[in-house]
Amino acid sequence: MEKINLAVQDRKETGRKIRESAGSKIPAVVYGHGFETKNVWVGATSFNRAFDKAGTNTMVSLEIDDAKPVNVLIHDFQAHPITNQIMHIDFFHVRMDETVDTSIPIVVTGESEAVKSLGGTLTHIESIAVRALPGDLIHEITVDISVLGGFDDRIVVADLDVSDKIEILIDEQTSVASVIAPRTQEEVDAADEEVDADVSAVESTTDKEDTDKEAESEDEPKKD
Repeated sequence: MEKINLAVQDRKETGRKIRESAGSKIPAVVYGHGFETKNVWVGATSFNRAFDKAGTNTMVSLEIDDAKPVNVLIHDFQAHPITNQIMHIDFFHVRMDETVDTSIPIVVTGESEAVKSLGGTLTHIESIAVRALPGDLIHEITVDISVLGGFDDRIVVADLDVSDKIEILIDEQTSVASVIAPRTQEEVDAADEEVDADVSAVESTTDKEDTDKEAESEDEPKKD
């Protein structure tokens, strides 16, 4: 696996001073079991480049100034709700001899005949929970959907090509990818009728409430 390096700088600023000193840097914190928590600065461009390769499940070698690099996972980050700019990052320090729990993204490849020829809709899980030593983690799990030739076909956890050094934390018969058959015209019509019935029920209830309110208003004694 490609080694992912990320250089950061020790950070003294906290609180309001962070905004004044940030510029193109992102404030971050490094913490973990048996590790003295450190505040650091991360260059935005460098972080984006590392995150594209590592995501949140691949180990990163973090170089804090001139100190010995430490192994971390990008545990979490906060982004601005409008600009999507990264505002803060959490790096989790890992020990190479201790397993970690994380999620690995599922990436589909190939083409399914059930989708292409039969008009079905592909459905698949986005990621899968795993446990492994940091050095055994992988960036993604590839799933070839070309084996999905019909609507009865499915790919389950047991079918995944994953090293036995990675423990998958969900049942091996859990569906990873399958194809849903298109709805028949009868099913579409039935769904439309159900919606119409729901709308009619709501309108009927609303009309009754309005009528009741009018009746109550008429029953109220008039004031001179």
